[in-house]
Amino acid sequence: MDRRLHFVGTLPQFADADEAFRWQRGELAGQLRRISGGETGKRLQWFVPVVKELKRSGAVRVVKDGDWTGYDDTDRLAARRLEPGQIPLHIADDALAEFELLRASGNPATAGEPLQVGAPGYLDMALFIFGPLGVVKHARAFLRAAQAQISRVQAAEGDRVVFQLELPLALIAVTAAPPPLRRLVAELMAFLVPRQAARAPEGTRFGVHLCFGDLGHRALRQPRSAAPMVALANAVVRRWPVGRPLDFVHLPMSGGDEPPPAAAFYAPLRRLRPGSAVVVAGIAHERQDERAQLTVRDHVETALGRPVDLATSCGLGRRSPAQAEGAVTRMRALL
Repeated sequence: MDRRLHFVGTLPQFADADEAFRWQRGELAGQLRRISGGETGKRLQWFVPVVKELKRSGAVRVVKDGDWTGYDDTDRLAARRLEPGQIPLHIADDALAEFELLRASGNPATAGEPLQVGAPGYLDMALFIFGPLGVVKHARAFLRAAQAQISRVQAAEGDRVVFQLELPLALIAVTAAPPPLRRLVAELMAFLVPRQAARAPEGTRFGVHLCFGDLGHRALRQPRSAAPMVALANAVVRRWPVGRPLDFVHLPMSGGDEPPPAAAFYAPLRRLRPGSAVVVAGIAHERQDERAQLTVRDHVETALGRPVDLATSCGLGRRSPAQAEGAVTRMRALL
């Protein structure tokens, strides 16, 4: 079976990217398609550092302060007008530093084993920072800011980088929609979210991480079946921009809870049409016993009719280092 491991992003068990790289290139050699710096340090908090830097910049008004420990404990900002250059994304600086680390190690990223770089969705950043009105007012600024970051890295590294678009808003919206409206909402989301890829230079490689949210290690939705994930993934693949390879699609099979061991939950995966993208099943969970985990994996692969790569439902940044190690152990047992 040609299964590999996929790390959605954050690896809290490591102090820095160098440690994460050494572990992946050593203990996990041959088990990965892409290598990740682990988004260590302050990057474990996803785009929260962007929010805090925006607050200090003077470009915004603070409506509500928060510590981002849960969905009711977030900052809320407001701005009359926001320019792309005022949004302190550091995706390019962080990524280019990681490329240099890999080169200095004597084992650089290659097209065959590229560096994976996380890129939050532009709609997600606008919504979670500025609220629903912020999506209308500021989404374009976030789109252009993200475009500049991606273009800078791609210009320097070409096919040695794969950008993982991180898209909780889209999956939560589709999952929350009544079943008769699910396809319509999926098509709307698929019309909007690939713009981030369409604006990238031709040849830029991407993957998609669908997500239910994990703030405070708690999801915003728990699916009743894989149907919402399939509806959104199919719509995104159909509308994916030409000339921007889609390397993988990551589908969380739970909202952070243990994935259900019932075959019926995964039956909608028979309708998944991922094209050439590798399917990454977000099923590994440190609290579920190994036998149940293997059952879940087999249900997923039976429904799809093909092997899958293995991952957790989201990044590990909201877990303790010990919990993260447990999740990795489960991932490896599923290979």
